[in-house]
Amino acid sequence: MRNVVLRVALLSFALLLMGSGPASAHASLVGSDPADGATLGAAPTVITFTFNENIGNPAYIAVTAPNGSKVDVGDVRAIDNKVSAKLPDVDQKGRYTASYRVVSADGHPVEGTIHYSSTTGRTVKQVAAPDKETFIHRHSAHLFWGILAAAVAIALLLAPLRRRDDKDDA
Repeated sequence: MRNVVLRVALLSFALLLMGSGPASAHASLVGSDPADGATLGAAPTVITFTFNENIGNPAYIAVTAPNGSKVDVGDVRAIDNKVSAKLPDVDQKGRYTASYRVVSADGHPVEGTIHYSSTTGRTVKQVAAPDKETFIHRHSAHLFWGILAAAVAIALLLAPLRRRDDKDDA
């Protein structure tokens, strides 16, 4: 009987893992102006992100200057599949980081980052880029809730079998 319980538990766990594939319905970035990795003569005055589907509100854009300071991004607008914002004249030479966070048509938040460089402006001390976030860090909450749900499902599946074993022993 214990072999059956173990097999059912392992099969249930395997089915839960196989059923949790990546979601493909979320919006994804298809382009930006300036393009990711672009080298510009001067820092842009407008930044635009283009997605493969319409974007809802709220939408956020954050830009970091080469010296690590936050750029005052103004008037972020999400219209159809584009999100854009006006940027002030930063006048710093070096690598900029632009991040976005938008709401996909299915209601899920989508975020990402691009980089571009300016060849004119004041020379400033470059701030080192932060380490890339790993899959585990980015999805730790999803993993936690998935494992918890699997444990609860297994416990619920095994509870009737446990009660049956107790009645057989009596």
